[in-house]
Amino acid sequence: MYIHSIKLTNYKSIGSYDEDEIIIEPKVTAIIGKNESGKSNVLEGISKIRFLSKNDAAFNVECVNRQAESGTFNSFLVTLKHSQDEIEKGANTDTKILITKDSCSATGGVVGFYTNTIKIFLTVLVEFLKGINNNPFGLSGQDYTNYTNCLNETQKEDNINFYRITYFINLCKGKVNNIPQDKRENYKNILQEVQTAWDPFASVFPTFFYRSTNKTLNSSYKYDDINSELNNPNVNPNSLIRELVKIIGVPHSDFLSACQQGYNATQITKRDNINKLINEKLNKAFHSFYTTEKLYLGIQFNAGIITFTIKKEDGATLVLSERSNGLKWYLNLFIDMLANDAVNNKVVFLLDEPGTNLHVNAQRELLHLFNHLAENGNQIVYTTHSPYMLDMENDGIHRIRAVVKNEDENTYIYKTAYDSKIAPDSQNDTLTPIIRALGMNLLDTFGPAKDKLNIITEGMSDYIYITLMAKQLGIDLSKVAFIPSQGATNCVNIAMILHGWGCKYVALFDYDKEGVEEGGEQIRKTFDSKIGENFQYIVDVKQQDVDSYTYKQSPKMVEDLITRSEIDRFCNDFGISKRTSKSLVAKILSNAVEDGSFTLNENVKTNFTMLFNKLELLG
Repeated sequence: MYIHSIKLTNYKSIGSYDEDEIIIEPKVTAIIGKNESGKSNVLEGISKIRFLSKNDAAFNVECVNRQAESGTFNSFLVTLKHSQDEIEKGANTDTKILITKDSCSATGGVVGFYTNTIKIFLTVLVEFLKGINNNPFGLSGQDYTNYTNCLNETQKEDNINFYRITYFINLCKGKVNNIPQDKRENYKNILQEVQTAWDPFASVFPTFFYRSTNKTLNSSYKYDDINSELNNPNVNPNSLIRELVKIIGVPHSDFLSACQQGYNATQITKRDNINKLINEKLNKAFHSFYTTEKLYLGIQFNAGIITFTIKKEDGATLVLSERSNGLKWYLNLFIDMLANDAVNNKVVFLLDEPGTNLHVNAQRELLHLFNHLAENGNQIVYTTHSPYMLDMENDGIHRIRAVVKNEDENTYIYKTAYDSKIAPDSQNDTLTPIIRALGMNLLDTFGPAKDKLNIITEGMSDYIYITLMAKQLGIDLSKVAFIPSQGATNCVNIAMILHGWGCKYVALFDYDKEGVEEGGEQIRKTFDSKIGENFQYIVDVKQQDVDSYTYKQSPKMVEDLITRSEIDRFCNDFGISKRTSKSLVAKILSNAVEDGSFTLNENVKTNFTMLFNKLELLG
């Protein structure tokens, strides 16, 4: 099963209202918003969720929204969807789990799954215990009350409190010696059957791994630094040396002895043992986690300094610092997870501002790593301010959630950053990284081509609409290279460069004052050319129309080909603010048309057919 949505209620800056639910994508979800908007509170709140055991820290007084009524606690409502295998075992509807201070109450598909996989074994256990007496463990007071509540819980049909079920199983395992001697062996066998059924059932619940800081394993450490860090975790909280030592299970004193200067037999033995344990307890597990290539982490001990190395399967060895930032990020994440026992289940990774200290290319690489990380049923939810950390390809804009703190100082969570309910000023701030990501992503894919027709557009929205309709009309875009510019003047500058390089090109202008006077007319005069040679307007006009200034009386832009009425209809249907930028509206509309959720009328196709005929792209 995987998380579909989480409704946080009265958690810190998040109050109790409709916009406190975050929809989580099956793979990767990005959260954007201004500083202090509450993004970290969203991740932190999600990280408090436990499905099978209580987490009292989730309901401490400091977790409750300060504007909530006195005596109010926060709560979590989680909606989960099921895999095909789980559906076949009885989980035929979505599961909803309400987590409060004292209960984890599940309804829906997981109850059927529970009934078909574990309940029969729990029933046998309960009947066995009742066969002894009503109090087989000799409990009293609240312990006995808890026990009887758990017995009742195992018999429920439509609503299961998993905290009680987990408590009951653990209680029974811990009370083996309270069972009469002549019944104890049978009791152990029943318990084993319960455990055998429970473990795979429990494993379908996702676990949450919250990484609020980008802890790293340094390439090398001096002995004094290791000594300080192992003895005081606050010395360098962003280092992973403590986590590594924890994973391999070596006493701090032995690890420090191995790191000291010297080469006596005891030290050599300890060093060999440390590398052996790294291979057994870290490398083997890492091979399942990072499947791109088999790599082996190791330590070189030299004169009071340890150096971490990475050996490839072919035997080539490099110092850790010489490997890519992507691999190092993956290794750091894995060590952190392994030290916190978050490796075996499906994991929801909660990453707060990942890649903050990475350069642009490394940030982009992280996006690819996220997709790789999500291949085995994991989900990734991360916050960012960086446009380079937003994947705008493959409808990536639909995987972005916006977090906004309104005037009431409460945090609101929106499924889209262009939700009409977001105040315009807040929306503009929130959209900034998307707009930058959109521009950077598109510009990175364009450039002049010697063997294609280079079409220069005045802006990004022009490009988006033109390529959308070219796809809709079946035009072969492999023969065209688009170069979006920023304004008519820049179109002319790009045209001059292409002309000098001997590239085939056409500059496409809106038929308005800027497009004519700063664009088409400048190219006409510079190259002594005619409309249709080196430049073209989006509508069918002749030079005499230009000379008559018809572009002032009746200007036309690309939006007029899509038609203003169609754009307005789309914005109304999808709740997009009128203050959303042109390029972002174009991108969202394009996505909607391509995924079939919005259909343009036939007039739009007619308008663009005429344009593409003028550009000689049809026929």
